[in-house]
Amino acid sequence: MLPYVCLFGVILPAERRPVGYDGNVHTRSMILVSVVIAVVLGVAVSVFLHEHSEASSAMKKPSITIVLDAGHGGKDPGAVVAGVKEKDVDLAVAKRVFSLAKEDDRLNPMMTRNADIYIALGDRAQLADEVDAALYLSIQANACDCPDVEGIETWVDEIHSPGDPSWQLAEILQSSVVEMTGARDRGVRSQELYLHSTKRPAALVEIGFLTSKEERNKLTDPVYQGMVAQGIFEGIVAYLSYIDRSFSHP
Repeated sequence: MLPYVCLFGVILPAERRPVGYDGNVHTRSMILVSVVIAVVLGVAVSVFLHEHSEASSAMKKPSITIVLDAGHGGKDPGAVVAGVKEKDVDLAVAKRVFSLAKEDDRLNPMMTRNADIYIALGDRAQLADEVDAALYLSIQANACDCPDVEGIETWVDEIHSPGDPSWQLAEILQSSVVEMTGARDRGVRSQELYLHSTKRPAALVEIGFLTSKEERNKLTDPVYQGMVAQGIFEGIVAYLSYIDRSFSHP
């Protein structure tokens, strides 16, 4: 069988090569052309990917900042019942909410404290203004002289009227946490609070009574703390979706 060679994509028998044909020169030329084409294609693909990446980044909405406050802390233990300190329960639940929010690319959660330290109430709330947060939420446990009282309630500052953003936040949170935990629904309430120190929608959720033995046992149980945190997180997402429909479509 006769040997064959390839010339510009045409298979030619070896003895029929064109007069003056130099195989080495042709091979070098084809290699050079191939290299040039590869470089051009590589540059084109690189430019396309870069522009596509920039376009995707530009289309992605910036994350929404939320401020989570673990009540009390440091020299202020909050309620102390049967050796359980409210500040520890507050921090444990707040950290769980923070972790859930951190996993959501739409959110940029911040905590007023993530350790056992004392921070003045006004400074906590004002942080929400400083970081341009969408909301401020304080997480605290409750206490009462009567050990039979139990349940979840959410508070807003009395300067806010029903129907304004703070009330909307409180109502959505209250519904979400109660639904998730099955705890008694004590509703949304208002009184003079430090929450007026921020201009952002703000609420304080009381996640249960330490003075109730049953609820105290639940509030110190990591599994139940996770349920409370999930309810709070879902309430935050529901509120943000309510005020901005596009938020529900990450």
